[in-house]
Amino acid sequence: MPRTGTVKVPDGKLVEVTLTGTERIESARVTGDFFLEPPEARADLEAAIEGHPVDADRETLVEAIEAVDAQLIGFDPGDLADATLEAIA
Repeated sequence: MPRTGTVKVPDGKLVEVTLTGTERIESARVTGDFFLEPPEARADLEAAIEGHPVDADRETLVEAIEAVDAQLIGFDPGDLADATLEAIA
């Protein structure tokens, strides 16, 4: 069953992550009212989250997200990691 986590960034942007998986994150869907450059990087961000165990810590997720070659506009890797952790919880 999918689980969703949301983070409202101080400037008003919304980051939402929907996950599936039991022991590991099998699939991740990142949505919200933010921008990415290039826009196609969303699939890379989702892939960076997928495969991690459900007990992954924030630092590990932030490092994986930072490794993606994308400019995050309106949010940062920590916001995306926080939304992921909320979905896991």
